Amino acid sequence: MSETEFLAWVGQTPLSVFMVQTPIAFSVCETLHFIGLCLLIGALLIVDLRMLGLMRVITLRMALKFIPIAIIGFVINAVTGVMFFTSNPPGYWTNWMFWVKMALILAAGLNAVWFAVFEERKVLAVPQGSDVDRATKISAGLSLGLWLLVLLAGRLLPLTQTLGNG
Repeated sequence: MSETEFLAWVGQTPLSVFMVQTPIAFSVCETLHFIGLCLLIGALLIVDLRMLGLMRVITLRMALKFIPIAIIGFVINAVTGVMFFTSNPPGYWTNWMFWVKMALILAAGLNAVWFAVFEERKVLAVPQGSDVDRATKISAGLSLGLWLLVLLAGRLLPLTQTLGNG
């Protein structure tokens, strides 16, 4: 299947037809995407800032309890993001900022996997009131930076498409 055939197929799926033919669908998805983003970024701010040594009033164990909220936010954004894509596959596919956003999401996801596999156990073993090690702080800083860049890239998507750069 060629790229053109793939994009044409996506544009003919029932989800794509729903997104294009239902006037309120895109607006509802935008609202849900914003809610998902609030959950994701809000939860990660608590987790990552605590890992960086801020917000010491929250224990490390307590901060880690916000990770499921971040995952819920990510899932909401992944679902609504797919819905956005189906509404205009060629428009997203040819927009360079879409690819920047996808690369940033991949990097943030790999960082999250790194944290889950290598850092989380170490964090749970840290005595109450102590700080995490440098690798964990780097992972937390990357998490904050990458997700904030994902947010920025998402905001720039419509602009780069409108300007004809995509």
